Amino acid sequence: MKTDPKEIESLVFLLDDPEPFVRTNVVSRLNEIGESAVPLLDQARSSTVDKNHKALITDIIRDITFDSFQQEVLELAEDGIMSMEDLEDAIFLFSRFDDPTIRTRPYVQHLDSLADEASIKVHRADSDRKKMLMLIQHIYSKHQYEGCHDDYLNPRHSYLHHVINEQTGIPLSLAFIILFTARRLQLPFYGMNMPLHFMVKFTTSSGSDILIDPFNNGSIITREQCEQFLKKSRIKVREQFFDTASPYSMFTRFIRNLINGHQELGEKKKAAQLSRILSVLESSRGG
Repeated sequence: MKTDPKEIESLVFLLDDPEPFVRTNVVSRLNEIGESAVPLLDQARSSTVDKNHKALITDIIRDITFDSFQQEVLELAEDGIMSMEDLEDAIFLFSRFDDPTIRTRPYVQHLDSLADEASIKVHRADSDRKKMLMLIQHIYSKHQYEGCHDDYLNPRHSYLHHVINEQTGIPLSLAFIILFTARRLQLPFYGMNMPLHFMVKFTTSSGSDILIDPFNNGSIITREQCEQFLKKSRIKVREQFFDTASPYSMFTRFIRNLINGHQELGEKKKAAQLSRILSVLESSRGG
């Protein structure tokens, strides 16, 4: 059945109706029409200046496209999230949960540019430590990425497109900026799944690790400082906290951060949808 643009235009117009019954039936009909309604819904979303109306249309598009989005996530995970490149693809895929029609290519190109700009200085550096410092300074001093100190749990600080737009994030999302840029430069930066505060480490050619706090301007810290932090937080120090984090473990930690963030905002439906995806991922992994 062909989509009738006039019907969709009429339905979008009726989303402004003050009667909840009318809006409920409109949303139901748009869901019946399905993904063929998305282009016109996206046009309507782009043309409106009303934030509430824009958010409502975004929610409708998300609901319409959720099944196909979930399937794409599961297929990606089934193929394996084994490398930084796989992880980057997975993290940017979730930008489409926040904004179902987003084009992520410009954000990938931003990471390309970060690496290209840093490349000459990094590769001219005459020691591992200097290479590491060059990249950290490039991200935090030149491009002024920083940790968010307000509204910490807001999922905007986790979705990578928002982090790039606002140059602000939480430890894990800022770690992604370092790790994905470092991948392009073939530098040995790795994630470290420490509880409460995700960390990054740089492994030198001699095999020693330099620990980096992505939230505090990429500052170098000691293992002892990490252990003190854990003890103050009443968490028993375990050797595994200092192991290299697998791409898949970073991916699931990212999803949990999103779930917590949406729950904090009272966005129960989004949290439930993400929880459903995580549950399927974990059950398929366990099987």
